[in-house]
Amino acid sequence: MGDPHPKLHATQLTRAFGRAPHQVHALGPLELTVAPGEFVCLVGPSGCGKSTLLRIAAGLLRPSTGALEIRTSPPSDLRLRRAARPTAMIFQDYGIYDWKSVRANVRFGLDIQRVPRRTANARADEWLTRMGLADFAHAYPATLSGGMRQRVAIARALAVEPELLLMDEPPPLP
Repeated sequence: MGDPHPKLHATQLTRAFGRAPHQVHALGPLELTVAPGEFVCLVGPSGCGKSTLLRIAAGLLRPSTGALEIRTSPPSDLRLRRAARPTAMIFQDYGIYDWKSVRANVRFGLDIQRVPRRTANARADEWLTRMGLADFAHAYPATLSGGMRQRVAIARALAVEPELLLMDEPPPLP
């Protein structure tokens, strides 16, 4: 018997796009349980629904049928977590904004959560340092290599301190 309180639990989860007769079944039905602290890697051929599942878990897509539940921990600091989602996603195409500096990209999720600017800047700078990007804080994504842009996306996701980190085809960390 598994953990009675899983971190993520999918039951009969499906997702289809379009309408009959041209409907495409992208996912499921899927049953999945992820325990707290567990590291899960989804492996499968292109088009089997891995990215669709991640987008549903991130709240970016709704399932067609079934349910996906994420159990969250009580926030330790309500000022920092009042609008927080329990997940952060790193997209395979980086998902960073070309018109924002590297620092502003990393701070983006914190800005959405209305974290005070001084706190958000400090946390963004901490993650830029940890990812080896401190010297590029004021640069723009177009001036960065692909690997550096991916590290910006990773720093942005980790800066919001998510309970679940969803990574769609991530590269190896530096």
